[in-house]
Amino acid sequence: MATPEENKAVLERYYEECLNKGNLDVIYEGATEDHISHGTAPNDKEGVEHLKEWVRLQRASFPDLHVTVDDWILEGNKVVSRFTARGTHTGDDYAGGLIPARGRKLEISGIVIDAFDDEGKIFESWFSMDSFDLAQQLGAFDAPPAG
Repeated sequence: MATPEENKAVLERYYEECLNKGNLDVIYEGATEDHISHGTAPNDKEGVEHLKEWVRLQRASFPDLHVTVDDWILEGNKVVSRFTARGTHTGDDYAGGLIPARGRKLEISGIVIDAFDDEGKIFESWFSMDSFDLAQQLGAFDAPPAG
């Protein structure tokens, strides 16, 4: 059985290599094939493939995405990470194309609770972030350009 510190190390690698650098294959090292994700937008995929596609979409929208973990809580087989994500919305349109890329800077906090199996792989995650704040920062509620 993996220790809480070993589980945290899996997440540290995921944040740095996958989210911050775009090495999506790191997901296969850290998550189970049938990973369950709560709180991420549906993309017609399940399991680890859903997670990989979700990260790909974030990095496509924010090519300079950088996630910093501000706090860690380790308890049994769960690790909580309170994070701040920063990036510039210069890539793909966000939220299924609903928010066009306008070069806006984003800085938003969130929390993820990850549950690990006995082999030290994430089998379930709960993701929470203020989607209204995110949409507001990206200009989703701005008046359309005069034209």
